Amino acid sequence: MKYIELSFNVPEQGPFSDIVVAKLNEIEFESYVETESGVDAYIQESLFNQKKLDDVISDLKSLFSFDFKIKGIKQENWNSKWEENFKPVEINENCIIRAHFHDSFPSCKYEILITPKMSFGTGHHETTFMMMNEMFSLEFEGKSVLDMGCGTGVLAILAKMLGSDMTVGIDIDEWSYENSVENAKLNNTESIEFLLGDVKKIKGSFDIVLANINRNIILSDIDIYVDSMKVNSDLLLSGFLIEDIEIIRKKAESLGLSFVSHKNKNKWNLLHFTN
Repeated sequence: MKYIELSFNVPEQGPFSDIVVAKLNEIEFESYVETESGVDAYIQESLFNQKKLDDVISDLKSLFSFDFKIKGIKQENWNSKWEENFKPVEINENCIIRAHFHDSFPSCKYEILITPKMSFGTGHHETTFMMMNEMFSLEFEGKSVLDMGCGTGVLAILAKMLGSDMTVGIDIDEWSYENSVENAKLNNTESIEFLLGDVKKIKGSFDIVLANINRNIILSDIDIYVDSMKVNSDLLLSGFLIEDIEIIRKKAESLGLSFVSHKNKNKWNLLHFTN
């Protein structure tokens, strides 16, 4: 599998990298690496659409000035890329995410090993960080959990560590699916069922549904998430900017969900609902 890499140089002052990521999320870019000058973004070559990219670039240039470069990148080059940038991530005093080449943290109750490769979800991005923090406010013991757009599988892995029973992770990207399975083995959480596909793969009902994806997919699929929720269950959503909150909340409440809380980190946001 080949990927396209876009490297953006953006102004230092302001949330410009976040804006780039939000816009690229809408056209199926899936992985990002923060750099000193901006952000590098990745998309599968088969999903790349030059017209869609041109439209996004035009929108971005109406907001601020930037430079970017585009090139192809082979899958095997990814490991060296993320190893250069991946430092351990402290989610809270009880949870740390690290790679195999980092020293262990024996005093940490929940130490998660992640080899992200081309998958999104190392904990560095604000959305993953917020989702994991919010998970600590829920009771997972014996609960059934669905992780939509599971990426590296890190949310499903944490759910299992927190005591979840049936846990399912779904991602449309084959590389993410394979990476999730690999990371589950690294963390002795092989009982998680990972599936390759979209919302059509959802079977059964769940106590907790996690969806860290993007605005467009959330709005398109939230009715199916709601249909898969048991009575008195929780839905955590992230992957969108502040201007998306109103439309997502309105859609969720129209489906019978009750708003619980809103969290934000920089320009990224999380919404928590129950039914």
